[in-house]
Amino acid sequence: MIKNITKLSLANYGTISSIPYYDIQLDDVNNETTKIITTFDLNSYFIDTMNKTVINIEEGTAVLYTYTPGNDSRSFFLDKCVILNPNVFYKVVPLDNSCTIKIKFNKKTTSIQRSNTRLDFSRGIKSKLNIAKIYTLYYQEFDKFFSYKGEKHDFWEITYVDQGELSTLIDGREFILKQGDFIFYAPNQYHTQKNNSSVPVSFLTISFKMDFEQEDILKDKIFICDHELKSILEKILDEKNYNGVYSPDLIICYLKEFIVKLIRIISKKNSIKQLHTSMQVNTNNAFVNTSLEYIYSHISQKITVDELANKVSISSSYLSRIFKDVMGVTIIDYINNYRLDTSKVYIKSTDLSLTQIAEILGFNSIHYFSKQFKKRYGISPIVYSKSLKN
Repeated sequence: MIKNITKLSLANYGTISSIPYYDIQLDDVNNETTKIITTFDLNSYFIDTMNKTVINIEEGTAVLYTYTPGNDSRSFFLDKCVILNPNVFYKVVPLDNSCTIKIKFNKKTTSIQRSNTRLDFSRGIKSKLNIAKIYTLYYQEFDKFFSYKGEKHDFWEITYVDQGELSTLIDGREFILKQGDFIFYAPNQYHTQKNNSSVPVSFLTISFKMDFEQEDILKDKIFICDHELKSILEKILDEKNYNGVYSPDLIICYLKEFIVKLIRIISKKNSIKQLHTSMQVNTNNAFVNTSLEYIYSHISQKITVDELANKVSISSSYLSRIFKDVMGVTIIDYINNYRLDTSKVYIKSTDLSLTQIAEILGFNSIHYFSKQFKKRYGISPIVYSKSLKN
């Protein structure tokens, strides 16, 4: 990445001149010239093994590439007059079509080199993960008899389970996706899907072309969609339904954000594992699993953090911290989200009234339930129920 020239950033290669270029007098400089640079030769660079070199930008914009043995290569936005130390490899490259520089150097001791170097000639920020195209993007709801015989293709695919439970075989290996789980199918992985429960299953599918070298990070793993990742998926669906100006571009950006943030979560978890013993990690997971089991079996009751902490015999502050680390959301947010997500299952797969559903799931009143439902999904439960019937 191109850096700003500062006293600190340039320290390994030279200094910033404190006086104007024309006033600089160096005993070892015996040549001064003006260069108009229009070409970019990857295999050539300059070096003065004995004396200093002065470079000043006159017109246009340019990047100064530097390298010294023992240090990484650096690229600087050339907007100041610099004095390079001896034994510094350097190259000036125009950012646009051309640039003009003035340079003072010792002609006898400066040489041009033509060979492979450690200079990094990349200009600007480079993307390590590229999504060129989205082939399919759809949200589907199927009954309990859903079964898909399978396919494989030369692009990526992601499936996120919004409701119910889904069984998928990837090259003969079974994975069970529960509500809130998602999985990637890497290019040329044969995969099948079928409903794994007695209630309807709903899931989001996105297939896309992606250039990504580290396939093993994503494939053959089940991931839990935390609040932040789920909000990105909701943005993708909202943008698809909106279909505004440059919506396809924005959808691709959201999908890339989703994958990058997932990789960061994976990297963070790997770092945490290195810092903690496996026993401590397993213990924390056990605390969280016990808390989840209690939430699921007491969903119709009022559940507090203190109550859960007493159940697992640890402090409420410690439980809150490890729950957020493992699940990605706070305990209260998880309980509220679980109640609302479960309410959608009841609305779709039972004949219970909205009042009965609100009571079963521990909402204080039907009005509070309706308010929270609309806040999360954008529509009231009554409208959602009618849309399913229609």
